[in-house]
Amino acid sequence: METGDVEGAEKVLGTIKFPNLLYKPIRSVYYTLKGNLAMMKQDFDGAEKNMKKGLDLGMPMKEAEGASLLQMGMISMQKNDLKQGESYIRQALRKGLPDKENQAAAYLQLCSIMMTKREFRAAKDFFRKAKALKPTTAQIVDQIKQIEKYISRMPG
Repeated sequence: METGDVEGAEKVLGTIKFPNLLYKPIRSVYYTLKGNLAMMKQDFDGAEKNMKKGLDLGMPMKEAEGASLLQMGMISMQKNDLKQGESYIRQALRKGLPDKENQAAAYLQLCSIMMTKREFRAAKDFFRKAKALKPTTAQIVDQIKQIEKYISRMPG
């Protein structure tokens, strides 16, 4: 998975016939990986189901828990469930995210949720937090540039 060999990772995960026999922390990672693979295939229901299983088992590393919660928030956003998405993203920020890029992505998601809810002051606050982290990922930088066009015209 780390080297980008998605087919190889799927093949290895497919060889596990009885995931309940895995030790709890390894089982948690197994379901998280299955969720990530489903996410890549745009299978949001399958991704959500597997990610929830992984989270319910407890994450072996605490920073991985925040990242998984952030992914759950993104899945909820894809399904247009803003309330659940906001809840997951806020939980992810409380648990802690592994790097500034993930934090910036979380704040940008919260910003867009607040814009949708027409809570402009909160949206501007989350936007400032995201921008202050100085993310370098092209996708996040592009999102910041796009939101910057609209945010100055917002009341609040």
